[in-house]
Amino acid sequence: MTDTQRSVAHILIFLKAPLPGTVKTRLARKVGDTVATNIYKSLATSQLNRVPKDYVIEVHYAPSDAGRHLSDWLGPAPEYYPQVEGDLGDRIKESVSAAFRRGAHVVLCIGADCPSLQASHLDEASQRLSSGPNDLVIGPCPDGGYYLIGFRKDTPSLFEGVRWSAPETMEDTLQNAKKAGLKVHLLESMNDIDTANDLASAIQKGHLPPNVQFPGDPGKT
Repeated sequence: MTDTQRSVAHILIFLKAPLPGTVKTRLARKVGDTVATNIYKSLATSQLNRVPKDYVIEVHYAPSDAGRHLSDWLGPAPEYYPQVEGDLGDRIKESVSAAFRRGAHVVLCIGADCPSLQASHLDEASQRLSSGPNDLVIGPCPDGGYYLIGFRKDTPSLFEGVRWSAPETMEDTLQNAKKAGLKVHLLESMNDIDTANDLASAIQKGHLPPNVQFPGDPGKT
């Protein structure tokens, strides 16, 4: 991919303030709030480090008064924007629309949950949207969600009636894309980290930063 193609990509990373008890709550049931929060912080900083430096990086944060907390944590380089109230669809929809209003040509939305997500996947998504045939790119997860969704144009109808954080999330999104006449490309399927078993598997496969270790037997979740 050329520098010109890369320069049009805005990466929107959706993050919460890393406060114990508010992040990675399913994982925290097994490892505790403090450990889960530290893992979340490590995942987020590692993900930001894997974004090509010539992308426009936007951190979309919650709660809306956490901007100073996030900038103290992650530094001044990204642009910071508060997420709106509502469900995940409301938050993505408004953030994507705002990015296009600011002049973006390609918008990629990610979180901090998929340690396998590399710069090569972001480049593939960006190229598909900026110079390829696709209007929408999705990185699917085996649980029915997705770790990335990318846009060539603002399409608010994509989020109508989607069942979020459910096995049907991607199915609903693809149905809306079909109704809107969008050409969709799917990236390879990859796991995100929600539970202790997800964490143990990612560590075993070497997908996590060296400082992330599992605190004991993962057991069952």
